[in-house]
Amino acid sequence: MRKLITVALVPGLLTAAGCTSVDTGLRNTVVLHYQHVANVHRIDFSTPVALPRRAPVRAVLPLDSHGFWAVFVLCGLDVTGANLPGFYFDADRLRVAYGERRYGPLHPYTVVLDGTTDVNSRFDTPALADAIAAELQRGPSTQVFRHGYYGNLDYRFAIYIPRALPDYAGEQLSLRYEGARTLALGNGYPPADVAVAGPDGAGVGAHCLP
Repeated sequence: MRKLITVALVPGLLTAAGCTSVDTGLRNTVVLHYQHVANVHRIDFSTPVALPRRAPVRAVLPLDSHGFWAVFVLCGLDVTGANLPGFYFDADRLRVAYGERRYGPLHPYTVVLDGTTDVNSRFDTPALADAIAAELQRGPSTQVFRHGYYGNLDYRFAIYIPRALPDYAGEQLSLRYEGARTLALGNGYPPADVAVAGPDGAGVGAHCLP
């Protein structure tokens, strides 16, 4: 199953790189560079998604009118720390970090089907997650990276935010990668606001800006 897709900002970590403690930390830390390219409010499917006990689904919308899919591009990956033999990347471990909340893989009963009152059940969720990934994700769901630096990856993925984020004004969101010592650094560009992502992710940024 394709999975959607990253690692919390640690303020001042790189700017303090002259400190011995920071140098030691980065020897064991994988650094992910990313851009938050878009917030998408509806996803139309290229091919309607067949689900049990209902007509095929042509689109999904957030549970709350202010929910959205936060779409990111993984620009590059730094696995050059002296103590890093490599890094196993799994998109399913990526999270949006906002306040005390964390958002990641799609959960049952959180998306609206075709603008009706129907929501996804636990039986529907895997097929819908695959279909959303097919429209928005670019790049592998899992990959092993050996020691080294990987630039220009342009791996795109989306993380679903089912309800409004308190006091959120459309700025870049922070990412976290669970299960490994990592640091995610956004390039600071604000995301585009996209009403509808349409077949093959049309209208959604696919490359990182410098």
